[in-house]
Amino acid sequence: MPALVVVPHRSVDAALVTSVASRLSTGDRDRLSSLHADLDGLAAFVAGRSALQQALDQAGADGAAIDATCPDCGLSHGRPMVAGAPRPWFVSLSHAGGRAFAVASRRPVGIDAETLDELRRRADAIDDLAPGGGDPGRRWTAVEAVLKAEGSGLRRDPDAVHVARLSARLDGRRYALRTAQVDDCLVTVATGRRRGA
Repeated sequence: MPALVVVPHRSVDAALVTSVASRLSTGDRDRLSSLHADLDGLAAFVAGRSALQQALDQAGADGAAIDATCPDCGLSHGRPMVAGAPRPWFVSLSHAGGRAFAVASRRPVGIDAETLDELRRRADAIDDLAPGGGDPGRRWTAVEAVLKAEGSGLRRDPDAVHVARLSARLDGRRYALRTAQVDDCLVTVATGRRRGA
């Protein structure tokens, strides 16, 4: 399973902004420039890009660049992708509880993080959107992580994901699941397996 990287939004300072900015795509540099009046947005953006960069570095893709160009409008707010690497890499990012959570892998990977309080408040809605057994919070973070790994995110019906304890299925493809509590957040990482594995 890929290593989890956590970067608190409050850890963002001028040095981290400079470090992260040196590895941003053109679109992300434009986005960073647009956030200087929004300190919370700036902190979340920089923490997220820092977490993605650290996850790639830890996985062995040192220096690979992140591109988050939206395929619909061309702005830099789409699904993070790895650009310029000689072999394919997959990354995923989630924000919860004032922290950015990221993973990188050679296989399709997705991550979801939610605060425990938010999951408790939304338990009934989770049961409606993604019915199943077990803890609704674990089920929901697994569903979102799988949909991110698959590439559709919540544009796809969450009910299409079938969650078991340590794995999930979507369209015949299995995903290994790893769930952990990180402070006040529940975090699930879904990693794609080969078909039939």
